[in-house]
Formats: sequence, C-alpha cells, structure tokens
Amino acid sequence: MSDCCAPKNEATAPPVSCPSCHSVGQAVARETVGAMATLSVPATSLCHEHYRYCSTPGCAVVYYSGDTVVLQQSDVRVPVNAKDAGPDVPLCYCFGHTRRTIAEEIAATGQSTAFAAITREVKAGHCACEVKNASGRCCLGEVRAYEKRAAQSHAIDAPAPTASAR
Repeated sequence: MSDCCAPKNEATAPPVSCPSCHSVGQAVARETVGAMATLSVPATSLCHEHYRYCSTPGCAVVYYSGDTVVLQQSDVRVPVNAKDAGPDVPLCYCFGHTRRTIAEEIAATGQSTAFAAITREVKAGHCACEVKNASGRCCLGEVRAYEKRAAQSHAIDAPAPTASAR
C-alpha cells in the first residue's frame, strides 16, 4: 500500500456542486468509489471519469459526478462518518477506531491512544484509506479532532475530586 496519508495532487474533478445539497464536494478517486460501492450498484454508475465526495450531514448523496447522483448512503458498503454521528461508526476505517472506542478509552484512562496507534500503522505502510475510508482520505485529522472533543467533554462531565482524593 502507498502512504495513504501523504499529500496527494488533487484529482482533476471539475468543482461542481452536489445535485442534492448544492455544496461542492472534494474530488475523490474512481478507485475509492468502486471500493465503496455495494454489489447492487450498476456498473454504469462506476464508469465516470471524475467523482466528488459530498460530506454534508443530512444529504443522502455520498458520490456524484457532474450533476448526476452516482451513489447514495444506501449504495455504499460502510456507514459514512460525515453523515452518521452514531457511536459505532468508524472514524478510522483501516484500524477500526470508532467514536465509542475512543470515548470509552478516554473515560477509562483520561486519554486516547488512537491517533498515536494509527500514526504508527501509517508509518509502517499498513493503511488503505483510499479504499477503506468513504472520503478516500486519511482519517488522522478527524480522529485527532474527535479525541480533543471527547477529552473536553469527559473533563466537563467528570466528577470533581473529593477532599480525600487530593
């Protein structure tokens, strides 16, 4: 596998907006779209030259090409974390870190090791974000941001230390 978290040249997909929510999605490789498509997706939906990934929460479209909807959430193999805020939806598709596993580790230990563990795996060449993550991109930014939010939330929710614990 290539270093999927290394900077890449942006694909040359024209900057068109999502036919459903009208936001301009990020260019994504045909390889990603093909890897994410369920077996019921017609081959004609997978032969476009350029694709965009719509990360807008609440929009059912995941991939589009031009003004054509290519795949909706029901057409992809995995839950899309940008569109599904559930606790068991992966933040890291390669190594299985979810919102729940990160939050539980923070609750138990006061910190998360997910970012560091993923970074080690990436450096070892074990990631496959371009085919496992619906966005086709590295998850490290999302994982780091979630770790910070979960740690802040845990700090707010944690009971104050008692006098005997000080």
